[in-house]
Amino acid sequence: MLSTTGIIVFILLLAIAGYFSVMGLAKLYNRVRIGRPIDRSDRLMERIMGFFGRQDCQRKIAREPGAALMHLPILYGLILFALGAVHYVLEKVIGLVIFGSPYFYLITEIGGIALLFGILFSAWRRYIQKIPRLDTGTWEQERFIVFLISDISLIVVAFFLSYGFKLIGSPDYFDHWRLSMAPASLLVASLFSSVDPAMAGKLSLVFWWVHILAAFTMIGVPRYSPLLHPAAAPLNIIFRYLDNKIEPMEPIDFEDEERETFGVNKLADFTWKDLLDCYACAECGRCQDNCPAYLTQKPLSPKKLLAEIKEHLEEIVPGEPRIKTVDGHWVFDQQEQKSEDAEDAKKLLGEVIDEHAIWACTTCRACREQCPNMNEHANKIMQLRRAYVLDESDFPAEAQLTFTNMERNSNPWGIGWADRANWAADLDVKILGEVEDAESVEYLLYLGCAGSFDERIKKVSTALVKVLNEAGVSFGILGTEEKCCGDSARRLGNEYLFQSLAEENIETFKGYGVKKVITACPHCFTVMKNDYKQLGADFEIMHHTQLIDQLIKAGKIKPGALGEQVKATYHDSCYLGRYHEEYSAPRNVIAAVKGVSLVEMPRSKQKGFCCGAGGGRMWLEEDIGKRINIARTEQALELDPQAIICNCPFCLTMLEDGLKDKEATDRVKVYDIAELVAKASS
Repeated sequence: MLSTTGIIVFILLLAIAGYFSVMGLAKLYNRVRIGRPIDRSDRLMERIMGFFGRQDCQRKIAREPGAALMHLPILYGLILFALGAVHYVLEKVIGLVIFGSPYFYLITEIGGIALLFGILFSAWRRYIQKIPRLDTGTWEQERFIVFLISDISLIVVAFFLSYGFKLIGSPDYFDHWRLSMAPASLLVASLFSSVDPAMAGKLSLVFWWVHILAAFTMIGVPRYSPLLHPAAAPLNIIFRYLDNKIEPMEPIDFEDEERETFGVNKLADFTWKDLLDCYACAECGRCQDNCPAYLTQKPLSPKKLLAEIKEHLEEIVPGEPRIKTVDGHWVFDQQEQKSEDAEDAKKLLGEVIDEHAIWACTTCRACREQCPNMNEHANKIMQLRRAYVLDESDFPAEAQLTFTNMERNSNPWGIGWADRANWAADLDVKILGEVEDAESVEYLLYLGCAGSFDERIKKVSTALVKVLNEAGVSFGILGTEEKCCGDSARRLGNEYLFQSLAEENIETFKGYGVKKVITACPHCFTVMKNDYKQLGADFEIMHHTQLIDQLIKAGKIKPGALGEQVKATYHDSCYLGRYHEEYSAPRNVIAAVKGVSLVEMPRSKQKGFCCGAGGGRMWLEEDIGKRINIARTEQALELDPQAIICNCPFCLTMLEDGLKDKEATDRVKVYDIAELVAKASS
């Protein structure tokens, strides 16, 4: 047990470490709170329990064996080791021994060994393997990471040395019994067994103080750390969006006369949660390694995006708040921040964040899927696009043509709206406006713009109608009353156009008493299922692969054989897969078709690679780097398939274009799942 002087020194060091830790957290709070308010206080218990479960986070880490071998020992080793370390402090400071069992010390030291292994392995990955995505890009951050690795290693090693020398210097049988299963301490004791017991006792105390100083240094680190990730990440997970896997864009109230801007023109236009994301980022680079734009040489890195926002935030709010008294109470005073409107201040649009990076995003959410800390990258990009479109009127010319076509003809192609139902002229399809009792029709079949106007995708619409009719499904279409769902308008930043189209569709749906909607487009599916709810919609939305899967399971569809064995690979669309975690229904349908031998691409399911058309990119030129659809087509062709199966009109278009570019259209065909089922049912 420590002397009185030792206890006083311990308490003093603890107070100093606590002060620096609190000031570091206050610095984080001071910066984040300049963002707009957003309520994330609901369902608090669910949020907290979700953090402690963190199964989704650990699953993401475990996808990469090397990262899992590093991170999981650090996480679980730290938990086990911390219990023993705190116990040792209590023992030394107040003489309290709660656990005397050798098994407790065995578990503690296993935790310490695991922690030390994880830390050293992380150093090996970063500085020996030199994994590119781990590069932080700044010497300040690299220097701090070296400090972290060194300090944590010192905490663990000093703990082992202190207990090891305690074994040598203690005549107490109890000490020897309880440490009889502590592997690291026993190793130290055996290596230094020749040390005089009196000297060993002194060395044990010295290394205990080294352990304490290193631990208190770690506690006080947040004040000076350029990486507040350990403090921000748990908060970010607790305050995550709960209702869906993917958080929809926040709608704009265009009737708010006090609103000056519609997009994010400066940091204060982000929410505090958006800014917290930037500090929760561990800069591990998982997002970057899975970003189709980054992997095809576009100037977009999701990791860099958050780092640039954080760096700009630290320029605007440079430090921690001051502490002062107000009415006799100690409070944090907001430190004077720089004006983002000052002449010498960098502009968020174009200067802090590259304009080309903003328009390169396909909103595929591979970044969000891979992030263990649940950061949202795509929504920030779309908010920045809103600023370009609605506030600056500065956006690609192709986007302007798309908007004009949507405004005039309710479709991005600009084809006359009166031709919308022409694809169904020779088919047995009900049009709700021509049905006496529209509410008697169970499903609205919403084909979307591609299914109504694109010559290739019309074949998918025809195949789907055939499948539904054979299954006896009651459905109808809107015909010329159908409008574009507005997905591309919203993703490109034209929120006003999106809301106009969405409200027209919702009003039409309600007018016919629509309760259930089928769509063959994952973009329509997503925007109607998630985004339309913000505007008062309440419909049951199904993707056609989900309905076909149900019909097959119910025995209403019995696909036959294709007539010959076909080697096929399946392309997961981002808006069905990552947005809704729907990976099984399409594969179930493919498995039900006899004669299809499915071979998965390495980048499939959660790691699926975008076709390049999402986020409104379908309508924009791709003149930087390699075309994303070419990269995806090459990935498919590596498997030497005879067919590529997909579930999205955009994906189908992009993959067929990719095959044309690779001159592979003679040997490889692209099919929508509805076409596959219709062909097998013929």
